[in-house]
Amino acid sequence: MYLNGVNVDGVLDKRFENCTVVIDAQGDIHITTQHAASTPVAAPVTATADAGAAPTRRYFLVTEKAAPGMTQYDIDLYVGGKWVRRYLDMEEHVVMELTKYLKAGPNKLTFIAKKDLGTARRSSSPQHYFRVVVGEGDENGRNVMITRKAVDYKRTALETKNFQDEYVLNVQ
Repeated sequence: MYLNGVNVDGVLDKRFENCTVVIDAQGDIHITTQHAASTPVAAPVTATADAGAAPTRRYFLVTEKAAPGMTQYDIDLYVGGKWVRRYLDMEEHVVMELTKYLKAGPNKLTFIAKKDLGTARRSSSPQHYFRVVVGEGDENGRNVMITRKAVDYKRTALETKNFQDEYVLNVQ
């Protein structure tokens, strides 16, 4: 997919208005806008390994919460359409290696955040958050250091609806 002549494969969660969309004979999608300079697009990270091969780097997921139990969100993670794990709002800090669920090249990560208000809302503060970070990293004993953050997913107690968000993680 190309936006104003720039390859934007892997860019998600963007809306384009007042534009022309052309699908060429090769199946490439070309989007042209009138105001190219005002359309910020993040360039995707490209993989250097053969697509489908085993990753050459290690990837980790880390959760962080300002106050466990206050957002009332549980978050399911799917990699390539396969369920990996549910991260619970009541859990403390979780660190998990994701490498075995990934292949070299683009991998679709889907986060499904479900709000469970139960009988009452515990908080409506944006300061109470549930954050999930995915990235390349290294393990040293019991410590994990994420050296290149790829996904930073966050839900807060202020929010009330359910969410389904997708990211493309380009694995090397």
